[in-house]
Amino acid sequence: MDNHIKAVIPDNETILIDDRKLVEIEELAEVLKSALQKDPNLVLVIAPMRSDYYKGIGKVLYTCQRVGVPIENLRYMTEDGRVVTLDALQAQSPAQPM
Repeated sequence: MDNHIKAVIPDNETILIDDRKLVEIEELAEVLKSALQKDPNLVLVIAPMRSDYYKGIGKVLYTCQRVGVPIENLRYMTEDGRVVTLDALQAQSPAQPM
């Protein structure tokens, strides 16, 4: 996976990409848009340090949608270190009907 970047989420406000600390959505959008322009096939690995950082995870997903990162290019790093597609993540933890 040479064309991947990792978005580390250490808390609900901060995103780390290539050791850059990004807090604002506009900063994150600029970094993702630039990476996407360099390589339209890039794979973005979303790596929360804890799985309950929903706001940080949501910020990354929202920004990806906003700048045009294809959903099939998104991956998620599970707590045990596995990198899976969002479809595989959903399959292992299906939402219960409300």
